[in-house]
Amino acid sequence: QNLLLITFYFFANAGIAANLHALPPTPLLRSLLGTLVVFLIFLHLRIFDEIKDYHNDCLVHKNRPLARGLIALPAAKNFTGLLMVSEFLLTAILGKVALLAWLATVIYSLSMYKEFFIGAWLRPRMATYALVHTLVSCWISLFIYSMVTGRNFWEVPANYFWFVIANWMIFNIFEFGRKTFGKEEEQPLVESYSKRFGPWRAALNVVVMAAIASAIALWIGKILGLDKFFYFFMNGLFAIIVISAIRYAYDNTQKWAKMFRNVCSIFILFYNVIIVAG
Repeated sequence: QNLLLITFYFFANAGIAANLHALPPTPLLRSLLGTLVVFLIFLHLRIFDEIKDYHNDCLVHKNRPLARGLIALPAAKNFTGLLMVSEFLLTAILGKVALLAWLATVIYSLSMYKEFFIGAWLRPRMATYALVHTLVSCWISLFIYSMVTGRNFWEVPANYFWFVIANWMIFNIFEFGRKTFGKEEEQPLVESYSKRFGPWRAALNVVVMAAIASAIALWIGKILGLDKFFYFFMNGLFAIIVISAIRYAYDNTQKWAKMFRNVCSIFILFYNVIIVAG
């Protein structure tokens, strides 16, 4: 269900990387191969999360595949290993520079899986936990940059680096948004940002992240000389998330919380759609 998002995420990053270096468009077959690698990375990250949450899910989310016993824990681990081998083989086709960036991404994802070896300290700090985990989106963005430009990921120019930060912000919007609930949705054993911070502060966190991501997109749009419609739609997207955040915070009910979560999901997709269209 996330394939559409991942595709636009890839082409937004690839398009900006190519245009900032005045490079021709990346050949379609190479782009599709890069998209497939990014999809597999997100898939192994998703399974890592399921494995990490297994014991908690057995108590709280008993309908999830591992908790229900539909997939055995060792099988999930073995499949994740198979995914990473597949990523390696596919990325090897894309060249050494891309392979090095992929390796850095995978090392970071493995560190995430081990909770950076400070899980006991990190787990109670919900926001910090989320912020260091969503940083993986920056590494994936750098992988796309290296694949498109043929440059090492540490050679990224300042203007693309800021777009890497924008990627971090939009994935934080998704992460913070999906764990923000109405007052009747809160559960004793389920953590949420609305429970931790209250509805106004939880909504404000998302708005600030959206403001940063939008400002970076508009700045890069100015550098690339994008059409006025790009600015219209990007500002419109930001306005929608501001309005939904205020509505949710003002009336902290399930109806408006669900609307706010949906808008957060819409934002992350259409942010990239608008950039690709631009």
